[in-house]
Amino acid sequence: MEALVLPAEQLASAVGARPFLLLALLLIGTVGAFLGLVAVARFSDRHARALWARAVRAYAAVAAHPITRRLSARFPSVARVLRELSAAEYLVIHLGLGLVLSMAALVFVALAEGVSGRAPIVDVDLALARALHASSSRVGVAALRAFSLLGSAWALVPLAVVVAGALLRRRLRVLAVGWLFALAGCGLLNAALKALFARPRPAFADPLAVAAGWSFPSGHSMGTFVAFGMLSYLGLLLLRTLRARLALVALALGWTVAMGFSRMYLGVHYLSDVLAGFAAGTVWLAACISGIEVARRRPGRIDGRSPPARGGESLPA
Repeated sequence: MEALVLPAEQLASAVGARPFLLLALLLIGTVGAFLGLVAVARFSDRHARALWARAVRAYAAVAAHPITRRLSARFPSVARVLRELSAAEYLVIHLGLGLVLSMAALVFVALAEGVSGRAPIVDVDLALARALHASSSRVGVAALRAFSLLGSAWALVPLAVVVAGALLRRRLRVLAVGWLFALAGCGLLNAALKALFARPRPAFADPLAVAAGWSFPSGHSMGTFVAFGMLSYLGLLLLRTLRARLALVALALGWTVAMGFSRMYLGVHYLSDVLAGFAAGTVWLAACISGIEVARRRPGRIDGRSPPARGGESLPA
């Protein structure tokens, strides 16, 4: 294990010595991974009929299995909720979001245990923080200080009000309430996690920036991830063209990664703080979107613009 830790620290020091090259690589890697997922999704869409037929058969087989029937008899309320969802809704929405939520939760727990137990990630944190601090410039600090303000409550609260107002004007009350709940809950959850882990922020003799409160997880990273994740979700529902949807999601990913980088560059957060902010934000975002989707698909729901088959108006295609 020690043999692996040293190269990791050396790599952190090397990339930290070239901060804006690191930022470029992070942006390219993130957006590239997203476009790769889009390519896979489009490939799958070409074979959707065969894949979906298999999925529906598998869904029916699980529902008809004796074990499932016994569980349904034992937990009738849960079974009733699942029966109200179509196979498409259950498989695509809830299994997909559940998988994302579970994986993000595992990542967060691993980071939290590593930080609490002085695992190798702590040494990598320190090496990267020192390298970024040593390679900082006045121009870089000024630019990222200004950019970092856009991830603070002073920027996110007005954004929340403006977006909620726009949704309410379109009579999308379910989406408006879900949007506000996601952002407000994110702030409360981040404050609770910071108080729980109580990790001190990076300390330097000549700090580039000073921030109050605890360090783990990063509030800017978590808040920006949830806010722009929700904006992407709303965009996927409301925008009409694939190009506009892809552009919005790519912008959201790039903006979020840049925000996390700015907090590391300014020396107010460690790498693990930022990663934990993204992981915790993913868990909360997946839970909120799942809840909104259930609310939108309730029979008779009209202000959430449910699909026509469910008795409501349809959102733009």
